[in-house]
Amino acid sequence: MSFKDDIKTLRRQSNLTQEALAQKLHVTRQTVSTWETGKNMPSLETLHALSQLFNISLEKLLFNEEIAMKKDKEPSLATQIDHDVKLKSRYRRWTFGLGGLIVLALVSIGILCLGYYKGIGTIDRFDPFLSYKVGYTKLPSEKEISPNNKANNGYWTAWFTDNTMGNEWTKLTLTTGLNPGVKDPYVMAYHKGSYVKVARIVSRTYINQTYVSNLAALDALLNHKGNTATNNHDLKKYKTQIHISDTVQQLVTE
Repeated sequence: MSFKDDIKTLRRQSNLTQEALAQKLHVTRQTVSTWETGKNMPSLETLHALSQLFNISLEKLLFNEEIAMKKDKEPSLATQIDHDVKLKSRYRRWTFGLGGLIVLALVSIGILCLGYYKGIGTIDRFDPFLSYKVGYTKLPSEKEISPNNKANNGYWTAWFTDNTMGNEWTKLTLTTGLNPGVKDPYVMAYHKGSYVKVARIVSRTYINQTYVSNLAALDALLNHKGNTATNNHDLKKYKTQIHISDTVQQLVTE
């Protein structure tokens, strides 16, 4: 008998309709029909599933006879097919697993980038690609930083200069409390992206003069003091961005 006759006989002996067999193998009834008319053959996975369903060897299912093991101990056709099916299934699992890891990595990187560019401190805190920096800014007015200010609950936002070159700036939102009496107060912030770990009010005398000059240049730029080599369009980024790389002192001349 041929495969088409065997599969039909096995199906009927198991009291299965074409539709019922199709459901067990997760194929359509039309697919089963093409097997029984000889128009098509099942895939290796489906042959393996048929072999297990009808409790029959692959050799018997395909050739209507058992094939003995060769003397040189080469694997039988059934063993080879079974191995190929298992290997293909394993590769599929590996592919799905690797694909899932890649998607997870891309989503994680996307979240980290979003946190950095949007200034979300809770995300920047756990960003392994960011490092801690020390930034400085001038302490705002007492009214703005007061914990009694219901508009911001003591939190305030300002640009911090992150290096002596004056070309790395970060807009930080933080709270320091009121000035304890420091003369000519500035704020020193230990931060990672927009996440502020520690902030301290310090006197100007404890700060490198270059930082003070950077902040004075930024104030002149934003408030149009003195001569500036920029225009209103260039200043928009200071309102919309969180991180800026500009040597501000080159844009301002006294």
